[in-house]
Amino acid sequence: MIPSANAVTNGSFITQPGKTVIMETRFLFLGLSFFAIQATAQDLTQIGTQKPVTVSGAIDVRAIGYNSKGIAPRRSPLSWVVSGSPTIALYGIRIPISFTFTEQERSFSQPFNQFGLSPTYKWITVHGGYRNISFSPYTLAGHTMLGGGVELSPGKLRFGLMTGRLNRATTVDTTTGAMRPYSFSRYGTAVKVGYGTEASFIDLSFLQAKDREKDFGIDRDSARIRPSANSVLGSSFKVSFLKKFEVFGDGGISVYTRDSQSDLVVEIDSTRKFIKSISDILKVNGTTEYYVAYNGGVGYTSKHFSLKLIYKYVDPNFQSMGAYFFQDDLRNITLNPSFNALNGKLRFAGSFGIQKDNVKKQKAATTSRIIGLANLSWDITDRLGLDANYANYTSNAEPTVTMVENRYLLAQTNSNVSVTPRLILPGKTMAQVVILSYNLSSLKDLNKDTLQAANILSQVVFLNHNLTLNSLGLTISSGLNYTSNELAIGTIKNYSANLGFSKSFLKNKLALSSSNSYIVTKPMQGNGRIWNLGGNLAYMPAKGHRFALRVNAMDNSLTYSDREPIKYSELTGELGYTFNF
Repeated sequence: MIPSANAVTNGSFITQPGKTVIMETRFLFLGLSFFAIQATAQDLTQIGTQKPVTVSGAIDVRAIGYNSKGIAPRRSPLSWVVSGSPTIALYGIRIPISFTFTEQERSFSQPFNQFGLSPTYKWITVHGGYRNISFSPYTLAGHTMLGGGVELSPGKLRFGLMTGRLNRATTVDTTTGAMRPYSFSRYGTAVKVGYGTEASFIDLSFLQAKDREKDFGIDRDSARIRPSANSVLGSSFKVSFLKKFEVFGDGGISVYTRDSQSDLVVEIDSTRKFIKSISDILKVNGTTEYYVAYNGGVGYTSKHFSLKLIYKYVDPNFQSMGAYFFQDDLRNITLNPSFNALNGKLRFAGSFGIQKDNVKKQKAATTSRIIGLANLSWDITDRLGLDANYANYTSNAEPTVTMVENRYLLAQTNSNVSVTPRLILPGKTMAQVVILSYNLSSLKDLNKDTLQAANILSQVVFLNHNLTLNSLGLTISSGLNYTSNELAIGTIKNYSANLGFSKSFLKNKLALSSSNSYIVTKPMQGNGRIWNLGGNLAYMPAKGHRFALRVNAMDNSLTYSDREPIKYSELTGELGYTFNF
């Protein structure tokens, strides 16, 4: 069925102005606001050893009370929520389901949102329904498709086929007046052929996709959009040799037509000879462009050390209808070392690279970035350890096509350093964990004419302590925190302390816990404090049944030197029951 201009597709239903199909169906399905089914791959060779049907999961019912003073209420005084996450297994094929129903949810959208199966028998896998498949980074790369396909892997041969709908047409919801982005239904087919193993292989893949106008529902000219078409040829390879070395790469050529119905002819110039040469194979016109993207590198891996050198290039505006997003217009080279020493107690991983955009010299400025990352983890003793991280990003934008007022349009450095020592003291009767962390982030403006107005210096320091008394079933947690943000116009600081505990009774059937914090905030023109007090009580009378009570109180007070003070409080209580089956 094709919706008219006054209809909106909503999951499996179509509504018309004045109709109440969805409202009636909502009660039929107990008000599910979300119902998603996604089954994973199933090995059919094991089907005889599994139960025909099993059901497991949880259902949760909650009632929530709320009261506020000093501010307008931010939620209803009394609300309730019924939610569940049952899972149905049919001969081992797991079908997880989730739903939520509240007094505020009065609409029912997209029931049975997604359903898909990928049964496997030996070297044959069949896909059906909503599936998320990847053939290469530049053709079909994790895009959800509603359709069918097959993957075959007899020995070293590799074959894949997937065809179906990539996107569904969207129009205007005239029942609510809400505007939706215009788009056509998009259908595509992807094929992959290859040979090899995980260690060494070569794959070729091809994607062809296009927009279909007949599902759109309104005149495309009034929507000011045009149906597009796309063909992408991709390749991937990896060659391992001498046990420790490898060469790898991925590449793609995308031929993208912005308006597949255009009558414009292809104009021959130095950049469009390729388009003309493929006109006998693909349908092209004056709105057709082609883009190139590739990456590759070499690597060395041993027991204690690895090193990879990777080069990547992506044309401006590179697109593939089989992928959701590409970072385009870039050229970068990175060096990625890693090692471990001291019997694995000392571990390091890093990356250093240079990245530039404006690869086609079409922009007025070229931005260069120096990227540096380093992660170090050291288990000094069985109890004492240290984690450290460093990141640095330096950007410079230099004019290329036209001269501008300053030599550098942008010059800045963004760096981050964190150091986290940790102490773990295990024991039969008592265990302790102490974590101290310091984090420094800075953004420095290197332009002389801006007077460093964009400089930002942020510091975060926290100390956490956990004490567990095993014989009492008691855990006490405490912490201190300091945050500082230095801006060109002033400094903002926060100080906080937290204290909490958890205690179990009646052979772990009853649990009591509390979490509390006190925050002092110092904005540039004022002072404030925030109290957060919370308590939780949980009781499990029998297996699968859990009753819970939660109470949280918050009191906020903030004074300013140039305006009225702000003071308000909120109290929230929640009573819940959970059934696990």
